[in-house]
Amino acid sequence: MISLLERTPLSATTLAWLLLCALSVLSVVLAAQSHVGLARMGLTLLVAVLAWVKAQVLLRHYLELPRAGKVFVRLLQGFAVLVPLGLTVSALHEYLL
Repeated sequence: MISLLERTPLSATTLAWLLLCALSVLSVVLAAQSHVGLARMGLTLLVAVLAWVKAQVLLRHYLELPRAGKVFVRLLQGFAVLVPLGLTVSALHEYLL
């Protein structure tokens, strides 16, 4: 018997989209948790890591970063680091105050 996946093969774009959906749901679930102190900082850092992973998936599968020039790659990679870095700085600031 032919399985469902063999009849409907998933493309890399579809798998990337499913991964982005799963990471988005996980980010929302983690962000909705009401913790204080170190646990809150840890969850915020985890959300920052998830944001970075999502950016990498977007850059590789939708913006086709591997085919871009070196300057464009560095520019987009630098931009993709800004949100996770902002979340990290915000978490540390909130934890230390």
